[in-house]
Amino acid sequence: MPKALLNPHMRPCFTAILALMAIGPTPAAGMARCPPQNELLAKAEIVVEARVKSLSIGESGLLLRANFPTRMIRADLEIKKVIKGKFSGKEAIVYGTLYPPGPLRDLMAMAVFYGFDGRDTFEWELSRQQIADDVAWFSMNACTYHKFPDWVADEGSAAIEK
Repeated sequence: MPKALLNPHMRPCFTAILALMAIGPTPAAGMARCPPQNELLAKAEIVVEARVKSLSIGESGLLLRANFPTRMIRADLEIKKVIKGKFSGKEAIVYGTLYPPGPLRDLMAMAVFYGFDGRDTFEWELSRQQIADDVAWFSMNACTYHKFPDWVADEGSAAIEK
C-alpha cells in the first residue's frame, strides 16, 4: 500500500477527493429549477457569511416510511458576519436530504479548505423550516441563496441557474 494512504494526515484529503468525484451526478433534469440567485437574495430573510467547519452524511434517526432514504447531510457552519436580517448565533447547523441535494459539491470543497488563508468564506441563506411551534431547523434543500467564491463555484451549476 502506498505510504501516502497510510499517512493519517493524507487520509481525509483522499476521502474528500473521492467524495467530490462521487458527487459528480446532478439532480434529475425533470426537477423544477430555482430562480436566479439575485431573486433568491431579494427574498431571503437571513443571509450570513460563513465557513464550513464540518460536513457529514449519515443516518438521520428520523422515523420515515419504508423504502425512504434515511440518510441526511449535515453542515456545521461558523458564522463570520450577518449580511442580511438578524441572527445572533456564531454557529448554525444546516441539514439536507437526498431530494434535491443542494450545492453539496461546493459545500464539500469549502469544508476541505476550512482555514485556508481567508479564502474559505461564502454567503449562505439560513432557510428556517418550522416543524412545530417551538421546533425548527435550517434547510439546504429549498431554493436558497448561496454565493461561493469563483474558484469553488461550478461552471455547470452557474449556467443552470442563469
